[in-house]
Amino acid sequence: MKIGALSKKTGVSRDTIRFYENKDLLTDISRPYEWNNYKDYGESNIKRIQIIKYLQRFSFTLQECKVLLDERDTSPNNCVDKNSAFKKKLKLIENQISELQKTRDALIELIQE
Repeated sequence: MKIGALSKKTGVSRDTIRFYENKDLLTDISRPYEWNNYKDYGESNIKRIQIIKYLQRFSFTLQECKVLLDERDTSPNNCVDKNSAFKKKLKLIENQISELQKTRDALIELIQE
């Protein structure tokens, strides 16, 4: 499918698709039309973009998404590394929440003085 169709199916802009491609997040891309420079994006990219958007909702960076997608490609039945990544992200978020709570408490204390 062409980039416009992929954009419509995923709800992601063409620029974002090109950005993902430049970051090696998309696979199954061919150039069957050498004379017009169009690219053909395989159906698997729909799922990949959906996974990226899902992971981003949980504060995963594009680099972290790439690692998880690469692991999924090489061993699709192995959930251990994925769970490890999720646990690591959860711990990071819990630490950030703790720091933000400390900052909030300090600001409340300053306001009340």
